[in-house]
Amino acid sequence: MKVDSRSSIRKPLVFSVEVYSHDEHLGRTQTRDINLDGAFLECCTQTLHPNESLELHFHVHDNEQTPLRLSATVIRSTEEGVAVLLDYGAQEYKRLLNTLSTYAHDGHTRKIPGFWYGSSSAN
Repeated sequence: MKVDSRSSIRKPLVFSVEVYSHDEHLGRTQTRDINLDGAFLECCTQTLHPNESLELHFHVHDNEQTPLRLSATVIRSTEEGVAVLLDYGAQEYKRLLNTLSTYAHDGHTRKIPGFWYGSSSAN
């Protein structure tokens, strides 16, 4: 997916993410950036390939008990990590939209205690 085809600019937000493939836990990583269409996940312990289906559990808060669970498809893989296309229903869309609008405003991150933040610019 090219940057030009994104519906919105990715925000430099860092959320902890548990990665699963076919019910197998592949490990914990973090986002480098995210928008309503997709995210870039920093290196996983497992090698992920384009078109691979994943289930991602986003932990927005430290020690969050109910993570945001989204299906995703790997779009591209690099040495730095993987770009994924997100797939979700109406409930997940509302929660993701609320999360992004709360923690990323005009491309900047609001610093709120207990949350994960990135210092890199949008991808």
